[in-house]
Formats: sequence, structure tokens, C-alpha cells
Amino acid sequence: MGYRDEWFPDEATWGPWFRGHRCSDWALVPSFYRLYPHGSPATTGERDLDAELQQEFVMRAPSLTDVRPQDPWEWYFLMQHSGAPTRLLDWSEGGLIGLYFAVRDSDGTEDAAVWMLDPWWLNKRVVGHSEVIPPAARTGMADEDAKRYGQWLPKRFDPKASLPGLPAAIYSSHISPRISTQRSCFTVHGARLDGLEQLANESQTRMVKVVVPGSSVRRVKQELVISGIDEITIYPDLDGLGRFLTTVLKVESSQIWVAGGEKGKK
Repeated sequence: MGYRDEWFPDEATWGPWFRGHRCSDWALVPSFYRLYPHGSPATTGERDLDAELQQEFVMRAPSLTDVRPQDPWEWYFLMQHSGAPTRLLDWSEGGLIGLYFAVRDSDGTEDAAVWMLDPWWLNKRVVGHSEVIPPAARTGMADEDAKRYGQWLPKRFDPKASLPGLPAAIYSSHISPRISTQRSCFTVHGARLDGLEQLANESQTRMVKVVVPGSSVRRVKQELVISGIDEITIYPDLDGLGRFLTTVLKVESSQIWVAGGEKGKK
């Protein structure tokens, strides 16, 4: 029985989230925490630095994009998809998308991995409610539902604010094409850098790491292309098209070089 059937036996449209790692040994730590000692809780100084980065982004971003976030969460999602350091960790509802990110930059010299997560289990365990909501999209949503997740993104520089220890799962407002195309969803970390890994080691966990052997990476890449999963589908913009054509050049030129070399030896 697959994990989807095991975790969601009575839910036809529910499914796990997926996250790809180029190296199977990489920890589930968001970019903001990757420079800190692994496992140590966030301090007041670190929370202030997080707030300073948010403020700098909100101040400078409007001149660089046409996207106009309407909520602090939307600003935080935009930060994440712009490559700025945040306490967010990207996941996808698409299994092939998670697999793509696992092998995309791999040269096959080490094992990759795809993590699978039941976000409803996570929020039941951490928040006390088996729900996953978009906290920025409040129209039609009960205020108390959105407020439950406000503690993970407190007001900037609030001296009374304290982050929860463990992470929660949330949906994003689709404020950019990439979020929609990649079927993006997120876990937002609290004070513990190793929060997800702590949960992954629990006896009744619904977090699983599936290892992709390095020897299989090349074949997996080929099969993803055949399945229509490439840079253009993941990044539907000119940057994605440019990277796609660069990949085509690398593959085609290497075949021409091999063919030429073999021909020259005859």
C-alpha cells in the first residue's frame, strides 16, 4: 500500500506534500536558519534579524516588481520565492515536481531524496487542528482559524512575541505564477531549527524520506523530461526558457562531441 492510501484512506482528493533534496543527507532547515548551530532554539536577536530582513524587503521590493502583496504573509511568501532568507520551507503538492527538484542539479555522484509529508497530521500534532489553510486569504475564513497561525509570523519587532517551537503547514496565496505552477505549499518554522527532523523521528510520524540512488539520477531526469517536467513547466518565464535551452545545448553538444570523437578515431 502506498503512503497516500495509508495516510488518506477516506480522502479521495487529499495527498502528501513533497520536497526534493539534491543530497539525501541534507537537513529540513529553512534558509534563514542554515547558518546557525543545528538544533539550537532561535534567540531574541535572531528574531529581530528576521524582522529586519522582512522590513528591508518590504521597503525595497515595490520598485522591483509589479506584485503587490496585501498581507504580511504574502510579503513573506514573496520573499521566499525571491530567494531571500526566511523561516519558510518549500513543498509541492506534485510528486513529480518534488522529484524534479531532487535530481535537477544532481550529477549522480551522491544519493538524492524526496521527503513526503502529511501536512494535516503535522498541524494536528502541532496546532491541535487537522487543517491546512492559507492564512493570508481571510475572505470567507473564520478569524480564529487564521489567528491560530499568526504566532508563526508575529508583528515585526514586537517585544512580547515568541515563536512556537515546532513548525506548521500552510498554503500560500498564489501571488506569483511560480507558486501556482509549482503547486507550492510551505512549512513555517518556529524557534527550533530542527523542528521537522524532531517530528520525523517520532514513532507515529507521517514524514518519510525516499532516497533516489545516485546511479538512477540520469534515468530519472530523462523520464521527467518525457513526462513534461522541465525548466519551462517549473519556471514559466523567460528565465525558465533560457535555462531549458541551456540544458538542450549541453545535451546536444555532448552528443555531437561524442559522435565527432568516435568518427575521428575511425
